[in-house]
Amino acid sequence: MKKINKLFSPVFVKALTWSLLALVSCITPFEPDFKEQPDAVVVQGFISNEPGPYTIQLVRPANYSFAGYSIGIKNAVVYITDDAGNRENLLEVPESGLYKTQNLQGETGRTYQLHMEIDGKKYESKPELIRDAGEIDRVYDEPFQEIDALSNQSRLGGWNVYIDTKDPIENGNYYRWNFLHYKLVGTCGSINDRFGNPLYRVSCCGDCWDIIRCTGVNCINVANDALINGKQISRKQVGTVPVGCRDRYYLEVEQQALSRDSYVFWKTVRQLLQNTGGVFDVAPSAVPGNITCLSDPDEQVLGFFSAVGISRKAHVVDRRNSEIVNCPPDLPDVPGFPAPCTTCVQSLYRTPQKPLYWNF
Repeated sequence: MKKINKLFSPVFVKALTWSLLALVSCITPFEPDFKEQPDAVVVQGFISNEPGPYTIQLVRPANYSFAGYSIGIKNAVVYITDDAGNRENLLEVPESGLYKTQNLQGETGRTYQLHMEIDGKKYESKPELIRDAGEIDRVYDEPFQEIDALSNQSRLGGWNVYIDTKDPIENGNYYRWNFLHYKLVGTCGSINDRFGNPLYRVSCCGDCWDIIRCTGVNCINVANDALINGKQISRKQVGTVPVGCRDRYYLEVEQQALSRDSYVFWKTVRQLLQNTGGVFDVAPSAVPGNITCLSDPDEQVLGFFSAVGISRKAHVVDRRNSEIVNCPPDLPDVPGFPAPCTTCVQSLYRTPQKPLYWNF
């Protein structure tokens, strides 16, 4: 292939894989032998009807000579406006390229727009409407079997998680599904040897939950109502629970209402990430973002700012009767001393706040 579209992303796939919800992914992006890349701005973030703060991430993809590290954009002016004339300035998280809202609360039925000033240039997104996500009628799970590679015997492979929901009667509804797993933990730190290897555990001073988020290309789970308008959506698989500890596995399923532009964006991203570079793969194409540079309309801007309606429903998968246990042991307590503890620090992956539907 002699020419690659400027918006195709050796640049975009790498930067987006890095910034997909700022999550760790098991996907290894394709890295052709390019030495130069355009000085692109990559934007990723959203606002929803759920409480904030909301986060906008701004990065520039580094040259491939530096293994594709993305560099956070500092000292930008970032703000969000709505259709009622309100504006909120976002605060910069130092040394990160992240910008967070302070008091903004998204509302269903309102339209929002992202604005940025970076190195003297002005950028803005298309307006995005927060749509009603509807209600999830039911969440349920079913076990599935797999073949053990060593014994060639069938064994429990995990649990598929499904939902039933109802599509509204009007045309033009677009969905994305995701889920979060919350796990109550007792360890919030460790005492390490001089080489950095953990020796003993440090307990949490209070309740603390790990947040395990669905990551990877299979978590870009989108659909539209072109073939099912106004009908029941049944047995829609939204995730898989692995075999692990013999416990009760708590998760919250998210049903997201997207705009058509956002749906096309995520569908295209999924197709690009599934592209393995084989002879018969679909040729790379542009990813239609919704952000433009007002100062220079010819400048490429990658990524998407979306307004998302979200509804959620909790579910517990009971793994206590599982025949297979794959539960890593915890570190031992410090011998001969009172057990030390440390604070559970709020982050993308951990929270001291009890999950909304947690009841055990």
